Amino acid sequence: MLKSERKRLILDKIHSDGVASLDDLMQLLATSESTVRRDLEELASQGLLRRVHGGAEKPKLLQEELSNQQKSVKNVQAKKCLAQAAASLIADEEVIFIDAGTTTSLLIKELGQKNLTVVTNSIQHANDLAAKGIETIMIGGFVKQATNANIGLIAVEQINQLNFDKAFLGINGIDANSITTPDMAEAMVKKAIIKNAKETYILADSSKLDQVYFVTVAAVEEVTIISNQTEQSLIALLREKTKVITI
Repeated sequence: MLKSERKRLILDKIHSDGVASLDDLMQLLATSESTVRRDLEELASQGLLRRVHGGAEKPKLLQEELSNQQKSVKNVQAKKCLAQAAASLIADEEVIFIDAGTTTSLLIKELGQKNLTVVTNSIQHANDLAAKGIETIMIGGFVKQATNANIGLIAVEQINQLNFDKAFLGINGIDANSITTPDMAEAMVKKAIIKNAKETYILADSSKLDQVYFVTVAAVEEVTIISNQTEQSLIALLREKTKVITI
């Protein structure tokens, strides 16, 4: 198979699935790992894909964001483990904030503490919390259709009137310096949550690390990161600045 044909098939696969492993591409192209790696490096140098551990993925735009439905099928087992780790940090009778998102939705399923009060800006989270009999306060605001999160000035004003023992947030990107998100209005909400929480925990599976998006939410020093990331060089950099819980 010609190199040009291999590259076309690689790009078709990645644009169709969003990500492709080396094993998948070796089977698709019926060629060696070294050949696939060379093709991926050339395509990455042209900005046509992004190399990740064990394969490649579509390059991300600074303002690109998947819907909750799309996110809900990605890295499910890792997200469950993050949710369990986060739940273990919550004590009876605390007031906590649970951010909108697919990872934080799994945290709700793990809650078993007594006399909790949970504040959330997620329509779905509020329903799930109420169904469990947990005292729930829902923040209002403009509903972001992609994530069912209430955001905007109304949401920020309401959050600024409250204080939390702990906050648990999802995020789109974390690098060695900051946490980032594609949406400016959502970033404002997250900033307010962090400001009004005694402790803030960021639940981030490995796909979120070493990623940068349009708007900076906070410096990494302001939060504790919970992740399943195994790339020790990045974890070491983060641990120089903040607390990191790995699972």
